[in-house]
Amino acid sequence: MHNTGLVQLLTTLSTRERTRFGHYVRSPFFNRHDKVAALYDWINSFAPGFEAEEMGREGVWAAMYPNEPYNNIRLDNFISDLLQLLYGFLAYLQYEQQPVLERRLLIGELLERDAEKHAQRNARRARQLLDRQGGRSFEYFLQESLLEQQLDQYELNRRQRRFTKHLQQENDALDRYYWCNKLRIACDMASRNAVINAGYECHFLEEVRNIYSNNAALQEQPALRLYYQALLMLEQPEEEAHFFYLKSLLPELSEVVTADELRTLYHYALNYCIRQINSGKGNYYGEVFQLYELMLERELLLVRGQLSEWSFKNIVTTAIRTGAYGWTERFINQYQPFLPEEGRSNAVAYNRAALYYARAEYKHALLQLQDVEFTDTSYHLGAKIIQLKSYYELDEPEPFFALVEAFKKYLLRNREISDYRKKANASFLQLARKIYELRIEAPGLRRETLDQRIGALRREVDSGKAVANKNWLIEAISKV
Repeated sequence: MHNTGLVQLLTTLSTRERTRFGHYVRSPFFNRHDKVAALYDWINSFAPGFEAEEMGREGVWAAMYPNEPYNNIRLDNFISDLLQLLYGFLAYLQYEQQPVLERRLLIGELLERDAEKHAQRNARRARQLLDRQGGRSFEYFLQESLLEQQLDQYELNRRQRRFTKHLQQENDALDRYYWCNKLRIACDMASRNAVINAGYECHFLEEVRNIYSNNAALQEQPALRLYYQALLMLEQPEEEAHFFYLKSLLPELSEVVTADELRTLYHYALNYCIRQINSGKGNYYGEVFQLYELMLERELLLVRGQLSEWSFKNIVTTAIRTGAYGWTERFINQYQPFLPEEGRSNAVAYNRAALYYARAEYKHALLQLQDVEFTDTSYHLGAKIIQLKSYYELDEPEPFFALVEAFKKYLLRNREISDYRKKANASFLQLARKIYELRIEAPGLRRETLDQRIGALRREVDSGKAVANKNWLIEAISKV
């Protein structure tokens, strides 16, 4: 049972969702087979992990039919029926989050039954629900257009072939939907092309751009302004003004798009900053930090109430780079409960170690790393580098050189690390070793000889080959 698609999907449900699904399964409207409900009750007794050894097929059959021999085909049928109920339940979860859609479906059915008064009443309610959404983005415009289509049909049913305002409003809302969605897709294509060189082509984009630029009514739509500005930033990364204007618009117009859209727009801005940092513009760390603060304020980094450990790590790394040590400590304390329970202790230990190292509390950093389990290559690499740099700063040559050799072997044997990261980290180890060796020899060298060797190391660091932690190496050389 452990590897069935049914159980794997059940593991994604929260405790509340599993309870609600139990009510759904036991409702005679959706399920009239008691054995399917019994199957769910038995499986759910092993929640939330669903990992107990007793969860075998024979075990569930014995619970359902204690006096009958095991029947694999019948059990498969029950599992299939329960899986279909789960699909229906998940679809319902989405449906109940879209009250306007629910009203529109109801209006359609009422019009089919010539229940015009009921249709009119629910049309007003649908309009109220739509307006309460606040946002005026592509999803809003689509729902608005479809609602106006229904209202137009309602008027035609009552008055036959006469003018109704709803046809024009349907057309205008559909136009807004097209322009907004077209710009959104253009942004997505431009972003993916920049990141993975996907080669997407957004057809008719020049025509869209020209019409938008010359149409005051379109420019007045806040969501279109956001997407158009994001597109300019993505297509013209050398024009930094596009980024800064988008950054100013995001908090100002945050209510006009859905949370998912806003999250995506912020990620476009974050990726832009990261590319600028990679090109040597370190001042953009401050911009990334401000963007993260805004995203945290609006809870845009929480997905199903959880913060991923990689977002957690990126935020800590960025805050440390900007010197916001006090903020970083408060962030770790405040947001660690939002981390997934499985990786929480690792994430907290590693990021605390990174903070200790940044504060030059090297012994505390080394002690904290003892609590990190190396279950992921990113943690393993990061932890080893913090350890190595801490030994250097504490001037402990024996553990430093021992770790260099162990780190080399780890890079050679690990198949999960990309060739680029292997080369970059191998280069770092080689240079770090040379710098420490020179540091040890420096007191006995003539000034001229020392300067020559320092110069040679600097040229090697700046040779253009992939090198991890390049800034640290440069700083270490300057202190020899």
